[in-house]
This record gives sequence, C-alpha cells and structure tokens, in this order.
Amino acid sequence: MIVLALSCKTENGVKHFMINQDPSGTFYLEHHHEKSIADLIAWHLATKTPLSAASNARLRRPVERTQWLLNHDSIVLVKKLGEGAFGEVYLAEYGSGKTKQEVAVKTMRNEATRDARLKFMKEARLMRKYNHKHVVKILGVAVHEHPLMLVMEVCPNGSLVSYLRKNKGSIPLSEKLRFATEAADGLAYLEKKLCIHRDIAARNCLLSAKYEIKISDFGMSDDKVIVHDDTLEKVYFLVNHYRVHKRHIRSRYSSSLGMDGSDNLELSVVVPPCVHSHLM
Repeated sequence: MIVLALSCKTENGVKHFMINQDPSGTFYLEHHHEKSIADLIAWHLATKTPLSAASNARLRRPVERTQWLLNHDSIVLVKKLGEGAFGEVYLAEYGSGKTKQEVAVKTMRNEATRDARLKFMKEARLMRKYNHKHVVKILGVAVHEHPLMLVMEVCPNGSLVSYLRKNKGSIPLSEKLRFATEAADGLAYLEKKLCIHRDIAARNCLLSAKYEIKISDFGMSDDKVIVHDDTLEKVYFLVNHYRVHKRHIRSRYSSSLGMDGSDNLELSVVVPPCVHSHLM
C-alpha cells in the first residue's frame, strides 16, 4: 500500500496533508475531488483554497521535481543482466527520442522488507554525491511505482573478475597495473568524500566500453566514518570470503580497510584471496 501526502512549508514548519482516494478513483484532501493528483494540486494552486480548514494553509509556489527523481514511464527494461537477494539488474533504455540512452537499472522486489528498501535508497543517496571517472555514475531513482529503480550508467564489458577469468594468462602486466591504478584512483576519491565502500573486490569493479574501471555496488557503503566504542577490542571485517582482522579501541574508520590489497591479489593470481584463512 502506498500512502501519498502533500508536503508544504509554512511559517510553523513543514506540514503534511494526506491525499485520499474515494471508491470511484478520484483524489481529494478534504472536500474537492479531481481525477488525478496533478489536477487536484493544480486546482488548489489556482483557487488558493486551503488544504485543510484547520491549517488554513494555501499553495503558493511549487517545488520543481529534481532531475534525479525519474518517472517509470521513461525507463524500458530490455534484458536481465543478473539478480541478487532483493532484486534484479537490467540493461535498459532511458529517455525518449534523441535523448534515449542505454543504462543499467537495479530494481527492488515488491516483497522486499522495509530495511531493504531503506538500504536501497541509502545506496542511491550515497551515489548521488559522487562524480568521478572511475566510479559508476547514477542518473537517478524511480520511486513512485513498483518496482523501485536505481538508474546508472551502463558498463557493457561486465565485471573485472569475469574479464580476468575469461582472459587468464593472456592479460599483460601493463593492463593489470592500469586496472589497479584506476581502482586506486577511484578509492582515493571516495576517501576524500568520507565514503567507506566495505565491499571492494574485482567483482564490484565494472569495465566501461573503453575497458576503464568503474567502482560499483554501494549497498554496504557508508559515509558516517566516526565510530566510538570503549568496549571494542576486536573488529572483524567479513566481506564474503575476504577476511580482514584488526584491533581497534575508540576507532576511526576512514577507508575500505585492507580491501585494496585483496583487489590487487585478485589481479595477480585471478583467485579470491584468503580462501584458506581462518578467523583468529
């Protein structure tokens, strides 16, 4: 069930007015009904009729939709590229006419939990902050219908780990060094933005049309880097089969600890590092 509200900034703070729908399908706030929400808002804006008798709040100036809030009808899913625990990733087309472009779309299943949806939106919020040639760029999110969609630039050459495995033994050292340098460049940028990725690995480094590294998948990331815990003695970072053990007391985490080294090991030997290690 989707609950819609009209939010207005008043002298006494932001007020939220519930938008109702009657059995015939028309929308209303208190008394006046319209066939669509847009028509209802336009009527209140034109007539200056209060949104509620109790508040006497009137619409004066609309806030334009930001560019990163997208409409579902501007996105056409073309081909499924993969799936995860909470949704799928698709090759898609975004826009229309001359502005149409290929994109990658990460979707959220309708039955996903509230926590999963919050993490999905957090990932979008984080990605909006970043603009770097070696970090996957987000175009926006579509949230007004199901499924929720996160629209990103497409990386047509897949993941770095797939490329390494497919071309094992034939990739020159110079190309591996370029991959490592580009990944490090992206990580250095994220550090300046106070981002802890927490899942840096070759599988989350995508390749652009020019085979340039693009760091992706910010589902485990955070930009809140200060952690204080007087009782903390041991911290284990568990990222699938990557295990990094460090001791911290009143800690400040300021980078994706240890993961860049694991990434470089993957580049060198094309196998996941630490697969035979055990937690201390």
